[in-house]
Amino acid sequence: MLTIPAMSPRPAVQIPAPGADRPSWLRVGLVAVVGFAVGVAWPRIAGVRLGPAAPAEAVSAVAAARAADAASAAAASAAAIPPPPPPASAAPAAPVVTVTIGHSAVLSCKNEDGDSIKGRECGGLAGLDPLIQTRLKRLEQAPAASQNAGKLNVVLGLDFKNNHISVMSGRSSTVRDVPSLKAFVAGEVRSMSLKSVDHRYDRYSVLYVVHIETGAPAAAPEEPSAKPSASSASSASSASSASSASSAETPPVAADEALVAWDTAIVRDAPHTGAIVARLPRGTKVKLGASKAGWYTIKYGPSFASEGFVYRGAIGK
Repeated sequence: MLTIPAMSPRPAVQIPAPGADRPSWLRVGLVAVVGFAVGVAWPRIAGVRLGPAAPAEAVSAVAAARAADAASAAAASAAAIPPPPPPASAAPAAPVVTVTIGHSAVLSCKNEDGDSIKGRECGGLAGLDPLIQTRLKRLEQAPAASQNAGKLNVVLGLDFKNNHISVMSGRSSTVRDVPSLKAFVAGEVRSMSLKSVDHRYDRYSVLYVVHIETGAPAAAPEEPSAKPSASSASSASSASSASSASSAETPPVAADEALVAWDTAIVRDAPHTGAIVARLPRGTKVKLGASKAGWYTIKYGPSFASEGFVYRGAIGK
């Protein structure tokens, strides 16, 4: 017998409407707001830091390092620029040295037998003074002369047979550094020849008295500026006019007159070694008299009433 079970009812399928399949934008907005609040807003609201912060020491160290780098760069740029050279100090001017030399005085001589003869009996030595005086005059250039004003007695030993000159110093010298001046004179006469000097004996001792005088150095002229100012130009113009007027008022110098050429001319009562009687400044007018061995007889002072002797170089002769 065939039994047929009863058939179950068919399942019902419900198909939503097309409008119901779309998402609700209101729900999406709510989900986004909730997500922002959960992920971003709540750590700041709650004061919670999600990552580590830079320590204050590190920030200070970085700032200090940057400041040190800037200071090093500034120091390097300053060192690259060379400092200006220090101003050169002017060397003090040396005093003016004047040397006057007297005539030779024969102290003694020796004959062929070696016997000493007094100076008066030795006779003269013609031609010796021009040779020796020229070399003694060079003491004006000696380094020690500017610090050794006074009298230097130079005794020369003349050996005509061997054509040799030795230098000694007299005891009455008043200069301080006799050895230095003596050495300078020895160097000047070392190569001098005696063949042109007239002599009677082979050996002589001869004295020369040398006077060394020092004066104030001449003032150095000022260097003109590259572009003079208006005031300096006007001052120079005024000075030029005054100089022209002064030169126009200066009377001409006659043939028997002269003007002192040195800063100070020393007037003596006798040539060479005479006592000093006056000192005449530069530009003083004097009347000239006779000359002998480089010294002039002059008249000076008011109405040229005073007389004396002056070295020719002091009056430009």
